[in-house]
Amino acid sequence: MQNYIFYKYMIKKLIYSFIISVILFGLYVELNPYMTNIWWRINADGNKQIVINNLFILMFAPINYLFYWYPTAWDINFFIWWMIIFIILI
Repeated sequence: MQNYIFYKYMIKKLIYSFIISVILFGLYVELNPYMTNIWWRINADGNKQIVINNLFILMFAPINYLFYWYPTAWDINFFIWWMIIFIILI
């Protein structure tokens, strides 16, 4: 029973940290002066629109590209954000 409570606690923290990481990472990449127009961009008609797909592509890019795991790119590596926030929540 004690293990069940611990696992439930850890899964809860994992989910919370994921949600917080998505929000903070999305704001960071959009407001970072070197990486603007990731999910809030101007379309071909000149209108601003939200393109959440671009954010998810950037979030899961470290799975496909080794570059994101170098320390110089940790600020745009979603999994590093998720791990740090998870450690903070524990």
